Amino acid sequence: MHDDAMLSTPTPKAVRVTVPVSPEVLEIFQRLAKAGGMSTGRAMGEWMTDTVEAAELMASTMERARAAPKLVTAELHAMMLGMTDQTKELADKYAKFKGAMAGGPADGDGKRSAAAAAGHPAPVPPSCNTGGKVPEKGKRVKGGKSS
Repeated sequence: MHDDAMLSTPTPKAVRVTVPVSPEVLEIFQRLAKAGGMSTGRAMGEWMTDTVEAAELMASTMERARAAPKLVTAELHAMMLGMTDQTKELADKYAKFKGAMAGGPADGDGKRSAAAAAGHPAPVPPSCNTGGKVPEKGKRVKGGKSS
């Protein structure tokens, strides 16, 4: 009989830990769990798994900041300036569009369309390729009223 088989134990896929959280945090994760049809612990675990890269970046940044705070502060400042530049570029790009954006509540003048104000959604094309067409303004819709 070999003792090696008794000494080796399988490595668990997950490790259980106790994590103190505020009642507000618990309530949010309970809602997330209910919406996802899972336990609260699993919802928290999946969230942490999904965000582990951000936690790794933060841990690495904090470790480097302990050794060289001025250098890391300068790096973070440069990163924020870069993000500001990218945000401005996006804002400038979208400022060039005229009229309402798809799904927006207002047209180019900032006023809601008459159909939207009356509670009527915009016509939606069929979800499959049945050959159906979206009715044009003023045309009669099969089985309905004119728009």
